[in-house]
Amino acid sequence: MDKISKSLGLRIRSLRVSRELSQDALAEMAGMSVKHLGKIERGTVNASVQCLTDIAEALDLPLRDILETEHERSREELLAELADALPKLPIKDMRIVYRLVNILAGR
Repeated sequence: MDKISKSLGLRIRSLRVSRELSQDALAEMAGMSVKHLGKIERGTVNASVQCLTDIAEALDLPLRDILETEHERSREELLAELADALPKLPIKDMRIVYRLVNILAGR
């Protein structure tokens, strides 16, 4: 299936696991079969807006939180985007990014 479906599925699985819900429990709360939820989480089906809305309501989240998948990108994708974006920053902003990276790296 496409990259969007896979990212969306990973996001839903991550949200479900963070709430310590089984697929069975979330599927029941969202009014769908466990099999269908599993396909959505694996990204092998395109979930309808209604299914995504039902999942969001079951997780007590706004739909936009389900659709936000930016953080699901791979390390390689993030590094490539950073490498592309950094040279375009003004030196002042580059210094801020440098300091933030050092703080996050524990230096």
